[in-house]
Amino acid sequence: MCCNFNASSKKNQKEKIKMENKKTFWPYGILISLGLIVIACIVTIFIASKAPVYEDNFYFDSYQNVELNYNEIQNRQKTFDENFKLSIKDKESFMHKKNQVYYINEGQNELRITIENLKDYDLSKLQIQTLLSRPHTNVNDENLQVRLEGSDLVFDFNIKEKGVWQILLKITQDENSVGFFKFFLQTK
Repeated sequence: MCCNFNASSKKNQKEKIKMENKKTFWPYGILISLGLIVIACIVTIFIASKAPVYEDNFYFDSYQNVELNYNEIQNRQKTFDENFKLSIKDKESFMHKKNQVYYINEGQNELRITIENLKDYDLSKLQIQTLLSRPHTNVNDENLQVRLEGSDLVFDFNIKEKGVWQILLKITQDENSVGFFKFFLQTK
């Protein structure tokens, strides 16, 4: 029994020596992973700081003014919606992520937006601001002229590039009734 014990202890000592000589790389893997995460964070911050910031022009005002007066803007929109309803008719369209997207042609286009007058207001007294824009950039922004034909707002515009566009409208009835609308457009 005594010899058997010595043989097993020698075997254990040999295994310990093998384990000590065997190098484990998992601590290096953890350090390398942490280093790569830090580098990825630095690269992300660098790229984000170089990318231009485009303000959303939906409310035709600066972000700060919209944030300060958001509740008032929403109340004005609600009042406007009680008086008028806007829609585009006779345009081929499709649904994309809860948004109705209307097809337009590259080149010259005419778009008609019908105003349903719910309270017989004089439509010629409406003040209308219109912006043709791309959702991802402000580079191609163009203020459009609008003409009123009966109860239709008619816009003539020229599309120079294929892709997604949007028409932003600000319609002012009076200081307590202002409507903001966005219509999505896509070239065929």
